[in-house]
Amino acid sequence: MSRLHSRAEVLANCYRIGHIVDGLKTGHPELDLIVLPEFSTTGVMYDETELYSTAMAIPGDETEVFAAACRRNRVWGVFPLGAECHERHPLRPPYNSAVLIDDHGEIVQRYRKIAPAPEGELSWPGETTFVTEGPKGLQISILLGEDGNYPELWRDCAMKGAELIVRCMALRACDAEQQVGMARTMAWANNVYVAAAGATGFDGVHSYCGRSALVGFDGRSMGECGAEPHELRFANLSIRALREARRYEPERNPLHALLHRGATGLNKVNVGRRGLAECPLDFYRTWVTDAVKAQEQVDEISRV
Repeated sequence: MSRLHSRAEVLANCYRIGHIVDGLKTGHPELDLIVLPEFSTTGVMYDETELYSTAMAIPGDETEVFAAACRRNRVWGVFPLGAECHERHPLRPPYNSAVLIDDHGEIVQRYRKIAPAPEGELSWPGETTFVTEGPKGLQISILLGEDGNYPELWRDCAMKGAELIVRCMALRACDAEQQVGMARTMAWANNVYVAAAGATGFDGVHSYCGRSALVGFDGRSMGECGAEPHELRFANLSIRALREARRYEPERNPLHALLHRGATGLNKVNVGRRGLAECPLDFYRTWVTDAVKAQEQVDEISRV
C-alpha cells in the first residue's frame, strides 16, 4: 500500500504500475487479465485536502498510463483508481472508482464503489453494478472493498450475468480469514469465479492483510496469497465449464433455483411446472417500495 500526497506522486505511481504490467506479461505470456488491489493507484488519502487535490477524471492522465500498458502488452486490466472527481467536484466528495481496460486500451467498464467503508471512508456512493464482456467472452463485474461484505451486491452481479466477479480490496489484517471465507462462499452461492486482490503492507496508519484469492465457481481455491507484498497468483478459468454447470447441474444452480422455488412440489400436483417466481423476502420488498421505512426498521435493530 503506497502512501502518496500529490498528483505528481500519483502519476509516478501509475507508471510504476505500468511497468509491473510489463513484467507480469513477460512472465506469463498467456495472461489475459490482470487485477490489482483497491487504492493501488493513489493509496489511502488520510488528508482531506490531498484527497480532493488528487481526485482524477476518467478518462484522464492516470488511466491513459494504464491504457498504454494494456495496449503494448495486449492484456486486459482492472485498475482501482481511488478518488474519481464527482460531477460536482469539489462540492461533493470523490467516488472510489475502478476501471476495466481492454487490450486495445479502451475503458470498457467504470465502477463506482456502492458501499464506502462505514468507519470513515470519505467517498460518494455509487449507484449500480455492471457486467462487461471481457477477454474470450468472459462476463466480468467489479466490486471494491466494503462492497464485498454485502451478499446482495454479489448476487446482483451474478443475476446480471457475471461469470467472474473481481473484488479489489484494501482490508485490515484483523478480518483476513473472514474475507477469504467470503470469496469462497460467494463463488459457491452464485456459481461464479472470484478474483479477490488484496492490498498488503503498512502505509504509516494501517496494515493490510493481503490474502488475495482466486476461487472456482464451485467455491474451491484456485490459488491464494499471504500478506507479503508483490505476491502473484495465476489461474486458468474455464468459461465452458462454468456455463455447462449453470445449464446442466440443477442440484447446484442457485441463481435459477431462487426464481423457480418449489418446482418439483408444484409440478407434482400440476400447480405450476416452473415453480414460484415471487419474492418471498419481506425486507427486500420493503426496501424497494419504501426505502425510508426499511432504513427505520434497520435502525431499530442496529445503531440509532
